[in-house]
Amino acid sequence: MVLKTADEFTGGADFDVYAALAAGACVITANNRLARHLQAGYAQGLRAAGHRVWEAPDILPWQAYVQRTAEAARAQGGGRVPLTAAQEQWLWSELVTEYELGFLCPDRAFAAQAAEAWQLLADYALPLPEAGGDRESEIFVALARAFTRRLAARGRDDAAHDPARVAEAIGAGRVAVSPHCLWAGFTRLTPAQEAVKAACEARGARVTVLPLSDRGGRGDARIFATTAEELTAALLWARERITREGRGRYALVVADLAAQRKRIVRLAHEVLTCHPSEGIVPYEISLGTALAEAPVVAAALRIWHLAAGTLASGEAAALIQSPFIRGAEAERSARAQRAYGMLMEASEVDLAAMARGLRSDTPSARAGFARLAGLVRRWPRRAPASAWAGWFMEALTAVGWPGAAAREDYQAIAAVHEVLESFATLEAVTDGISFTRALSFVQGTLADRVFQPRGGDAPLQILGPLEAIGLTFDGLWVMNLHDRAWPAVRPPHPLLPLAFQRAHRLPHAFVEDDIRFAGHVLQELARAAPETILSCARHDASGPLRPSRALIERAAREVEGPVFRSRLEQAFAARAALEPYPVRAAPLDAARAGPFGAGLLAAQAACPFRAMAQYRLRADPLDAPGYGQTPAMRGAVAHKVMEIWFGEFPEPRAWLALDTDMRARRIAETVAAAQAAFAEDYARFPAAFMTLEARRMGRVLTEFLAREEARPAFTVAGREKEVTLRCGPLAMRGRIDRVDLVDGRALLIDYKTGRMPVVDWTTERPEYPQLLFYAVAEGPDVAGIAYAGLSARDGGYKAWVRDGDLLPEATVVADWGQATGMWSALLARLAGDFAAGGAAADPLEGACEYCGRQGFCRIDEGGAGDDDE
Repeated sequence: MVLKTADEFTGGADFDVYAALAAGACVITANNRLARHLQAGYAQGLRAAGHRVWEAPDILPWQAYVQRTAEAARAQGGGRVPLTAAQEQWLWSELVTEYELGFLCPDRAFAAQAAEAWQLLADYALPLPEAGGDRESEIFVALARAFTRRLAARGRDDAAHDPARVAEAIGAGRVAVSPHCLWAGFTRLTPAQEAVKAACEARGARVTVLPLSDRGGRGDARIFATTAEELTAALLWARERITREGRGRYALVVADLAAQRKRIVRLAHEVLTCHPSEGIVPYEISLGTALAEAPVVAAALRIWHLAAGTLASGEAAALIQSPFIRGAEAERSARAQRAYGMLMEASEVDLAAMARGLRSDTPSARAGFARLAGLVRRWPRRAPASAWAGWFMEALTAVGWPGAAAREDYQAIAAVHEVLESFATLEAVTDGISFTRALSFVQGTLADRVFQPRGGDAPLQILGPLEAIGLTFDGLWVMNLHDRAWPAVRPPHPLLPLAFQRAHRLPHAFVEDDIRFAGHVLQELARAAPETILSCARHDASGPLRPSRALIERAAREVEGPVFRSRLEQAFAARAALEPYPVRAAPLDAARAGPFGAGLLAAQAACPFRAMAQYRLRADPLDAPGYGQTPAMRGAVAHKVMEIWFGEFPEPRAWLALDTDMRARRIAETVAAAQAAFAEDYARFPAAFMTLEARRMGRVLTEFLAREEARPAFTVAGREKEVTLRCGPLAMRGRIDRVDLVDGRALLIDYKTGRMPVVDWTTERPEYPQLLFYAVAEGPDVAGIAYAGLSARDGGYKAWVRDGDLLPEATVVADWGQATGMWSALLARLAGDFAAGGAAADPLEGACEYCGRQGFCRIDEGGAGDDDE
């Protein structure tokens, strides 16, 4: 039988690792990945030698080895059973909830940090710090002591100190140890690991800490212009090597994989699996996402939250259309319609509203949520954790979860079952709990659990630096080695006194320790393959980057990024020539010449195609569902407030005669009357939202009145005044928000609740020309036109006037008569172009932002649209 030598696989050792395993040696690895890799290599060697059956090798990750040995020691010596991970998590959370922290910090986050600090003390065989810390350290010590007392009261142990118990049990001879122990993939041993190692040696075992691999690589250092070029180059390098060799193992090691994961997955999918040239390259990426983010798990969480009370309308719409609910495919269209209705009708949806919103065209969904409602009604207020775990599953089953789950979803489904099984064990540390508390714990566990679907041994592995330690490859590329990501310097633990951490040289207590450790890791990675490349970029989306010292010391050279065309770019380049679109439609006949609203003039000025699509083709975008008021509704209510107020108080002296309390009362009454006018639209909002909106609108009116008081004396002569005008071939109509008289001169005012438009009415296509239309329609008595801002961010006026004393800070037009004459010609030209069929896609700057018709006019078809990145 031919087996790989230790030098070939783990590097630098003088004996055969696989032969040692065959002789009964035990291999302890630093992580699960290395253990799986060793097991696969051992099996591959035996199969190559003709074996069909063999005894499983004794290869265990460190945590699994500790757990196995601790269980054996308890079986021999009758030790106390440790808490499960879920039980420890619950106990820490319970202690933090009972303790008054006195500062802003989520209880769950503080509990997780406390458990981490407790584990750190156990790993380094340290007692609790005595004194000298800050308030956070004092709280942790108090929590840790309470944690110890509760363990003793329950007759249980914690898992963090299992290595110390294992070392003691091995030293006392209560458990057997392998005559030969190999430790693989460790860059450094903690004191707890050193104690176990020393105990094995004291029992006569031969213990070998295997040095890390050295396959001859030295690290060719490269610098790219951008992070996109760097990543593309690395992926193309891996694809070329794998497709050329036909076999082998390659790796991309990313210094800040957690931050870059989504970007890497997106481009890796494009370069490795979807690109038409050179076939498909399977790859695996470590550091998965939160289990709660898996689509099938997110659907389960929505079901449970609906059972607990309410869902935001967007979440409810997503749940109705989820493929993980029974009958999703057969009822897809009807459910989409129900989902849209929920989005538009309410901000929140409860279980009863969900059942009411589903009709006879969605029988499966309707029956499922009815079953869920019946189940929820039978739930008690409090119950044991095991009962809730069963009811959680019953709730999912009631609506047919996981529905049409795909094959790749079943690992996530199995993980949900595991979480519920671990939750059921909480009966050992708690009595009955409420459904809300149970759901909070389960959701937190799903959010904390990193989920990485298990795959095969893909030829390309995308890893973090510590995950790659101990592994060997045929080629390896270490990227993102810029000063922000490498060395990876982390702050000291926040719950342990800094002086205590430095006295015991704990991880991250000294920056120089992190720098030195990072240098050691990079040195080992650079030797893990015959060909190794180290790289960074000069720029990313946030700005310039500097190469890390490791690249500078290796005399990194500047290189150009590779040429790579995405599928979209290739498809676009290969597209057939587009049929030219005529810039003019058929002219309007006399029967269709109006009347049109004044908004047509604004649309024609902004973009002729938009005016044609909106006013002739009626090509309006769908309503965009969202939370809170729409801008249109907010504007309508604000206009109504102004109409009511200035109808009752047409002059400043009328409201100035009111005392402060009376004015505030009248403002509140005005806002209430305006909201009452839109009672049907407000029906979907809770009372608290109405109160907040009333306060906001009251502040807007108060601030607006303060500006109005600084103006010269005026009288409001018209509110929401309708006007008509013939503009060229078209009949037009409009409504003036307000007409003021200042010494007999008319000032036209248009309210703006959003962005104030740019006031430049000298151009051929001015933005928002409605005020020009109103001025021409009202005739020679008009002496000024103004926009009045009704928002906190954009208040005040933007105005053009004939006389400087008409409105403060207005633009005075020297020849008002000439200007109004030009406006009349301008309106006629805009209306005439529309009537003649003008339809060119020629938007003003910023006009596309709120149009919503870009897919219709295809203005970005030429490839000039913004890059999603």
